[in-house]
Amino acid sequence: MKHILFIVGLLLLVTIGSCRKSKPLSELDKLPPETQIGAKTIGCLVDGKAFKPGGAQLSGGSYQCNFQYLGTGVNGGYYFVLAGRRRDGSGGGSSVGVLTDSLKISQGEKYPLKGWNTKGVASGGFSSYTNAYNSYQSYDTDGNLHTGELWIKKLDTINQIVSGIFWFDAVNATGQKVEIREGRFDMRYTR
Repeated sequence: MKHILFIVGLLLLVTIGSCRKSKPLSELDKLPPETQIGAKTIGCLVDGKAFKPGGAQLSGGSYQCNFQYLGTGVNGGYYFVLAGRRRDGSGGGSSVGVLTDSLKISQGEKYPLKGWNTKGVASGGFSSYTNAYNSYQSYDTDGNLHTGELWIKKLDTINQIVSGIFWFDAVNATGQKVEIREGRFDMRYTR
């Protein structure tokens, strides 16, 4: 009888111990891991909240990554575009992106994020909207107080893989600021 009570007590102790609530994930833990295999991942913290793409359809899909050479001339040069888009359940959404305009990227290099759509530099941006008809807000790096950094950790031009990290501060037309932190991406790019 003592053995049965001991076994029941032991089982009860094990059951109670396994019922502990797991610790909720932090916002940083919700982001994809940093990889360099072309995993098709983008993520960052937007004002401290996890941002991962998903659900976008009309604006070109949830992910975009291009690295191409457009030749010489006024609109020529190297262009790199990375964007992640997320739709919410109410018809609104947001997007995060970095790009270079007439600037070739290289593995291991860091690029300051400056003015949006400026020739010869890299830049960062964030946009949000409540639905297709109103409340569109665009936040961009400005090269002055609102800057950031893009670090290309891997650039495999044979397999068309680009991976790295980014962060930036961006501002909208009325002076409101958004902070993008802990950005990471691992994408296969198109030319």
